[in-house]
Amino acid sequence: MNGQQIAERLRTRSGLTLILAALAMIQVVLYLQTLKYQFVWDDRLLIVENRLLTKAGPWGIFTRPFWSGTEVAEWNRHLVYYRPLTTLSFWLDLKFAGLNPAYFHLVNVVLAAISTVLVALIVWELLHSGVWAGIAGLLFATHPAHVESIAFISGRTDLLLTVFIAGAGFALLRSFRKRDRRWWWLVPPLFLFGVLSKETGIMFPVLVLLTPLLIQVRPLRGFYLMVLGVFLAAAAYLVMRWIVFRQALPMPAGFFPVDLTNAINTFGYYIRMFFWPFDHHAKIPINPAFLKPQSYFLYALIFLFSVPLAALRPRFRLALWNYAWTFLLLLPVSNIIPLGPQAAERLLYPASAGLVGLVIVILSRLLWSLNRTRQAAGVLLMLTAVLFGYDSFRRMPVWENELSLFSVMVREAPGAPSAYMGLARVLSPSNPDSAIRLLNRAIILDQGLVEAHINIAGLYARKGDLRRMFHHLRLAEELEPGSARVHNNFGYGYLFAGRFDSARVRFEQALAIDSTLAPSLLGQALAAGIGGRTPEAGRLFNRLLAVEPSWRDSARLVINGLYSLQSADTSTLTAKSRALLVNRLGSLLVALGDTAPAELYYRRALELDPDCVPALYNLAVLMINRGNRAEALVYVRQALRLMPGLRELQELKARLE
Repeated sequence: MNGQQIAERLRTRSGLTLILAALAMIQVVLYLQTLKYQFVWDDRLLIVENRLLTKAGPWGIFTRPFWSGTEVAEWNRHLVYYRPLTTLSFWLDLKFAGLNPAYFHLVNVVLAAISTVLVALIVWELLHSGVWAGIAGLLFATHPAHVESIAFISGRTDLLLTVFIAGAGFALLRSFRKRDRRWWWLVPPLFLFGVLSKETGIMFPVLVLLTPLLIQVRPLRGFYLMVLGVFLAAAAYLVMRWIVFRQALPMPAGFFPVDLTNAINTFGYYIRMFFWPFDHHAKIPINPAFLKPQSYFLYALIFLFSVPLAALRPRFRLALWNYAWTFLLLLPVSNIIPLGPQAAERLLYPASAGLVGLVIVILSRLLWSLNRTRQAAGVLLMLTAVLFGYDSFRRMPVWENELSLFSVMVREAPGAPSAYMGLARVLSPSNPDSAIRLLNRAIILDQGLVEAHINIAGLYARKGDLRRMFHHLRLAEELEPGSARVHNNFGYGYLFAGRFDSARVRFEQALAIDSTLAPSLLGQALAAGIGGRTPEAGRLFNRLLAVEPSWRDSARLVINGLYSLQSADTSTLTAKSRALLVNRLGSLLVALGDTAPAELYYRRALELDPDCVPALYNLAVLMINRGNRAEALVYVRQALRLMPGLRELQELKARLE
């Protein structure tokens, strides 16, 4: 069987099915090793520690911002991302498999396989060639710039966007090739699902509108009604955004006018990333040099003008559809609206579906009549895919765990403060001194990095160095005066220093700025309880848990931290003062409903001070609640020997006797 016969066989339905199955298999096998990887980077906030996933139902997710339920949302209210379908997918994963990262990674790999199949189907609809469709899918499946989107669980935003937008694109092209309007029913909902996964697909309706012109076909009757449906879907998305944020477009706080040079340089950076994907960067921080024309500026101009010029030749005009796809999906991530980083490899994923199709369409038309040259080009492209796959396989272990990721990030982006902060966070439990050095390095790179000062303060608190803790908190306050975040951290600093009245004042100042701030509500409850105002602490706990039930675990962690600090023999307080404090921490646990550890706290208080009457009283009450009246009476009598005139003890004794 010669090459022409093979090509004809692959044009059949069975041939195409074989190609698509092979592409899906290649995609899955290539990324199979990621099933051993852990949660990393944003996964920790969006999945592992996301309180929204544990307390909200599926419908509640559609009324919350993307970062809702995370620590970031408490301090960065300007994050205006709305991606409910991505959050819903995390919620479903959590329901099916709990916090098992292998399952989350498996879903990403399956989504990548679906994307690859859809990219191949789009090329099939444009060229009706199984060979070219297979090569396109192979290049897309193995492209090294896609590793971040697939191996990084939080890269699912781009995977879902690509699946839905590519599905809509395939349905659109299929409707024209088959002259079948029934496919139109898929386009508006798939587009809506896409932008509900990630907002950067918002320009897709323009591609739908221009499709008849770009692929040179006459619109079917009713086409513009379908186009209207797509634009109405876009309007529905903007309305949903407005309901959640009171703004339709994702404009961050402090948004500044578009810098055209920066946008063109960033656009060119992505073009270069696609054609030379071997220069990897896990972090691409803002680069001030992009405000002036760079070599990337030239790459962007070459791309923007070369394809339309080539399309002056009729045989290349089909490439305009993929050209428009690329332009419309790259434009939103080219710093038209500031994204934070200068660029990111995962942001190329949706646009690269168009770039792969563009390369394939141009090559197929360029070699239209040169059969042997076309075969040689096909072999060369498949060898390129093998090289791509090898590089992707080597790149994947970067995303295995946070230590590997942030170590590489520091090496690849030594000027990015966030890389050092990420590595410091990973090392802080086992090596706080190294973490402090890394955070100081981040501060050298960015003198205004408030978060680094706050994190260093926390590490010094753990080491018991309160002087340096307060030094860094004061520096944070100088950089961000009147900040709820700084007031809150000062409050916790005062808690750990035993200055409970000062802590209460700081928490009140934080809540005066934002009355819903859960960390400060928790801190205020702790300050009240440690200050001996247990009923007030109980009311504050109830107020907090009514709004944020998942903060019960955070309360336990802070109480345990205070207990470890104050029950240790290295504490600077007297034994009697420490006993009283540990006793009050036990009462806070009772207010949370944790009576078992509370008993341990009361007994530790008695070890520190056998004459601690409040601990004896609290133990007696615990024993009564458990039905152990005899032991309760022992504690009451012991307390009465120390304070015979205390009315509460006398009443308790009368009840027991």
